[in-house]
Amino acid sequence: MVKYQTKEGDVLDWICWKHYGTTAVFEQVLAANPTLTDEKLSAGTTVNLPFIGSISNKRNEVRLWD
Repeated sequence: MVKYQTKEGDVLDWICWKHYGTTAVFEQVLAANPTLTDEKLSAGTTVNLPFIGSISNKRNEVRLWD
């Protein structure tokens, strides 16, 4: 488990995106941090970022030309 120290203006979905490359793990990160009650975090808050095995990092693709 990685511990992340928040900075002013951090939000949990951004932290997920930065660390895991996706926001699909938001619920798992929230479950690993039962004391977090708000998505916007105060500076200096410690967020536990659990190891999450397989993460599907597929993004919706927009094809402009075929």
